[in-house]
Amino acid sequence: MNTFKEKVYQTAIAQVKEKINLLKAERRAINEGILEDTKSSAGDKFETGREMMSRDLMTVENQLKQANFEFDELCRLQAIKEPASSVQEGSLVQVGADKYLISVSLGQLTVDGQKLFMLSKNSPLGEILVGAKKDDQVEFRGRSIRITELM
Repeated sequence: MNTFKEKVYQTAIAQVKEKINLLKAERRAINEGILEDTKSSAGDKFETGREMMSRDLMTVENQLKQANFEFDELCRLQAIKEPASSVQEGSLVQVGADKYLISVSLGQLTVDGQKLFMLSKNSPLGEILVGAKKDDQVEFRGRSIRITELM
């Protein structure tokens, strides 16, 4: 596998691991808050506060589930070592001056001073790029763009 591409995966995986750790800490804090919350004479305030904490916990649980999915996907795609002849999941693609890793949508990353974008194959640009080959021209938002490199 391309060394730069390997660094991209390592950076993305480290970012997702950090996100998972932060979400786990947040989940712990919410759980502790729920356990420590004692019923006061206000009654309704207690129930409202507890309900809000339960909703917060559910939100964090969903975010944690998504982060774990992203981690698993990145690990799965990182294991693909064979270069592809066309853009597919796991491909690192250069389109003009921009680089894209077709994997999970994490947004922009900077690796070795180079900016790139992590896109899902289901994103608007991802859908257009998947299946294209090096030197192909594709249309995106009224612009013709050329795939200059495929790793």
